[in-house]
Amino acid sequence: MLVIPTYNERANVDTLVSRIRTAVPSEPILFVDDNSPDGTAEAIAAIQKKDPNVHLMVRQGKLGFGSSCRAGMKRIIRDNMAPHIITFDADLSHPPEMLPVMIELLKEWPVVIGSRYVEGGGSRNWDLRRVLLSRYANIYARILTGVPVNDLTAGFVGYRTDELSRVDLDQIRSEGYAFQIEMKLTLYRLGAAIREFPIVFLEREAGKSKLSRKIIIEGIKFPLRALGQRLGPRTKLLGMIRQSPQ
Repeated sequence: MLVIPTYNERANVDTLVSRIRTAVPSEPILFVDDNSPDGTAEAIAAIQKKDPNVHLMVRQGKLGFGSSCRAGMKRIIRDNMAPHIITFDADLSHPPEMLPVMIELLKEWPVVIGSRYVEGGGSRNWDLRRVLLSRYANIYARILTGVPVNDLTAGFVGYRTDELSRVDLDQIRSEGYAFQIEMKLTLYRLGAAIREFPIVFLEREAGKSKLSRKIIIEGIKFPLRALGQRLGPRTKLLGMIRQSPQ
């Protein structure tokens, strides 16, 4: 089941669902809309009349990307709606054509990532600044968190529902890129095996990017906190050794 957060994505939803249905005709889709003022929810409701496998949650107010993903995941787990959960962007940046590959891999792997930073992956229509920001942000996050994943900020991620149910989603507080990092870090610490496969990420053509200074700063701070957690016990032990009598 796909979980797709939306906020002001009316211009994209018809094309998105059409491409998803070409790739995976019967895969359930759960849109989580934060009360978009542009009528995104109304556009999705119109699609629902023709497609019973499209579901919609409308929330009161703009509560954030990470919060939307958590809400969708919790509902699917609670109601036992699907054996796997795939997070997916509404802006056409993730290729629906790769969904069959994702779903097939989820039969063998508990966590699967559509990755820009493995052989065969990449991004298209990004300027050099955006390419460098994303690339070095992932290197930075990988070094500080210790998670052996090339694309920690990837949003095209599949989870087997039984594996995801081990995560206390109420304790995942991050939004934006930090949410993606925190989810992968949490599952890695729980011992989940993670598989990456290549995708080409496309810059959105319609609508407005949700990237903000706040999201970037949170993405910088979270790996630092993760590093502190990794080094905390070790740092405390070193301090005790240094202070012990000779």
